[in-house]
Amino acid sequence: MISYNNTTTLSRRWMLIAFVCMMFQPILIGNVLNAQTVAVRTNALLWGAEAANVSVDLTVSEHSTVGITGIFSVHDSWIRDANVKGGQIEYRYWFSHQPFHRLFVGPIAGIFHYSIDDDLDTQTCVPAGINAGYAWTLSTHWNIEACYGVGYLYYNRASRGVNDKILKSNHHKFTTINFGLNLSYVF
Repeated sequence: MISYNNTTTLSRRWMLIAFVCMMFQPILIGNVLNAQTVAVRTNALLWGAEAANVSVDLTVSEHSTVGITGIFSVHDSWIRDANVKGGQIEYRYWFSHQPFHRLFVGPIAGIFHYSIDDDLDTQTCVPAGINAGYAWTLSTHWNIEACYGVGYLYYNRASRGVNDKILKSNHHKFTTINFGLNLSYVF
């Protein structure tokens, strides 16, 4: 396992704590507490990559929702023993007069930590961008959503080089940051 100094580990912990607090901050807003509709969804494409995920969406107005997603690996993945954990928050503006139906668009941001083969490669990713999609209503409570998001991705990488020397690098790029086929249950 790659060993980081205590300062880096401590700052990552505080960064994760701050992100979790940011994710739950909308719950404290008054109009969210009076939300009429809540939905729970999961991304089938992430399950295919052995990354468990669950999202909770809260209605904040007639046309908008706020969603919080958690993603984590259940066990070592078949993809070179990959391990992932992280979360994201998104705002969705629904063009229909009812959330969780038809076309939506909105900003999305998150933070994720990936490691491959325990000590060979690890990285922290911070995506931010715009997400769009469409929800098909199957019944009173069930929906299927397809979504795609593009935006800015910052990630840092640490890997072992020659003589077990740790190599660190930072990267920035414009890329796909979200791609999903979601199954959603609306309460």
